[in-house]
Amino acid sequence: MKYHFDINMIKKGSKYSGLLYLIFGLMVAGVSAYVYQQATMTISQNIVEIATIVVQSSDLGDIYEGETRTYTSTEVTELGSAVTITTTEQPVYLYFDSDVDSLTGSYSTYDITVQYNTVPPSGTGSGDACTMTLSSPLSAPVTLDAIGTWVFDLSIETTALSVDADTPTTVTIVVSAEST
Repeated sequence: MKYHFDINMIKKGSKYSGLLYLIFGLMVAGVSAYVYQQATMTISQNIVEIATIVVQSSDLGDIYEGETRTYTSTEVTELGSAVTITTTEQPVYLYFDSDVDSLTGSYSTYDITVQYNTVPPSGTGSGDACTMTLSSPLSAPVTLDAIGTWVFDLSIETTALSVDADTPTTVTIVVSAEST
């Protein structure tokens, strides 16, 4: 048995192995990019929208130009227990983001206060959790520092500028939760 070595065959083999190394390198880069993308998606999925609350002037009743009114769960039952969240880890941060600033032309005051109603036994929190206003429609995060059920009421104080009973207004509040 006689073997014949052709130098052209060796050159072709080197070309193919180089091509294979190049394809392998691209596959490694592609897999790395995919893993990085998945890791980034996992990290960014900590924030979850848990509720959207819509407050309409028709829900609150009549208000007239220059009048200041305060609405609590006593007058408007829907404001009581407006947000309920059960946490299974700690801490959890709640964010209340509203579009109350869109009412600047109709109200001189439109304050929406989120108040603690129920706090888990080992949790801290009483009174006001946060307030959204015409000039500050986004709340600072509210820290839920204990595992359990948290319940929040809303309280609204308004002073009308140029509205009356026939002027409909709407405020939307989006509640989001972030765990770390």
